[in-house]
Amino acid sequence: MMYLKECPKCHGDLIAGEDVDGKFLSCIQCGYMRELPVEPRVDNSPYTNGETFVIDAPVATKKRRRKAQEAA
Repeated sequence: MMYLKECPKCHGDLIAGEDVDGKFLSCIQCGYMRELPVEPRVDNSPYTNGETFVIDAPVATKKRRRKAQEAA
């Protein structure tokens, strides 16, 4: 998004951007940058109450070996 003539330093044009650190506004003319506040994420998952769940993985069944007498 572009904000025309909103730069507090030079009254230039600001563009909104985003990188790994979050969202920011940057002036095209003078390079002024301002980070935007991070919005808290709302997660409606029932598993976000701090509990740890352990899920037992199925145990692999042992393969039966034929006895040497039966194979011969």
